[in-house]
Amino acid sequence: MMQRVASNMRSNWCGAVASGATGILFALSFVATPVKFMAPNVAIADLLAVGRVTFRASFAVELVMLVIMLVLARGRARYLIVLAGTILAMQWLALMPSLDARTLAVMVGDPPPPSPLHIYWIAADILRLGIYAGVAVLSFKGACRTSH
Repeated sequence: MMQRVASNMRSNWCGAVASGATGILFALSFVATPVKFMAPNVAIADLLAVGRVTFRASFAVELVMLVIMLVLARGRARYLIVLAGTILAMQWLALMPSLDARTLAVMVGDPPPPSPLHIYWIAADILRLGIYAGVAVLSFKGACRTSH
């Protein structure tokens, strides 16, 4: 009985953290980031500087949440968390250096030509968003199954 309660708590906490990760990723990537560019009378260089800081902070928070989920998760949810971490690592290792160089170029007034890099980043964010939502559903379902 106690083991079932502990398992339910782990599943519920994992679902809660995954839900939080889903909300944070959605709010930052799909609301705050595009909306900040609508601010009137703010230089693009300033907006990009804020974005650079925001992305680094959100990366750190997401890493912590991934570790917490990995510790708490069981079964398929654990594989999904590893997949999300892999996608995040690929974004930061393969895409971020080029995106950051482009950002710095724009900030100094030398905008580079168009590139599909932002589309790749957004696609990876959408994948992670779906994965986090899936982890939340699997975790809460797991807690419901073991509570009966």
